[in-house]
Amino acid sequence: MRRLFRSCFTVFALLLAAVVLPGAGQAGATEVNLSSDVPKHVTLDAATGQVLSAEPLGEFGTNISNHNYCNSGEGCYHAGRTPYAHQGFFGTPGTFSGSWPYRSSWYTGRYTARACWVQACAARSFGPNTTVTFNGSLVTGTSFRIY
Repeated sequence: MRRLFRSCFTVFALLLAAVVLPGAGQAGATEVNLSSDVPKHVTLDAATGQVLSAEPLGEFGTNISNHNYCNSGEGCYHAGRTPYAHQGFFGTPGTFSGSWPYRSSWYTGRYTARACWVQACAARSFGPNTTVTFNGSLVTGTSFRIY
């Protein structure tokens, strides 16, 4: 009985250790082993603790990062009012979430990127060196994605 329990537990643990992302079995699908030491980003449901998504980090083991200034070539969420700071985004593909009030525009930098704000998200991503404005409105930015 002990051996059967141990075998069932081992199989169950192995099944839980791997998360298959949506589209598994299709071209471009990714499987992430949650127990491995390979760098990864896991998103959990805050209410239940369940895994919502898992994605491997980039080649260099760092995901998208953010700071409150914009260097040349970085993606940037521009502040449209003082004393609010521009928000710079850089690194490997991924999404950085936050709350940045009074944004007047955003810039893709050297990346293909897409931004979201409280009311909506850009309907598409834009290629490098693109500035996107909000027809004179100020918005509260909620995320910036590098592809």
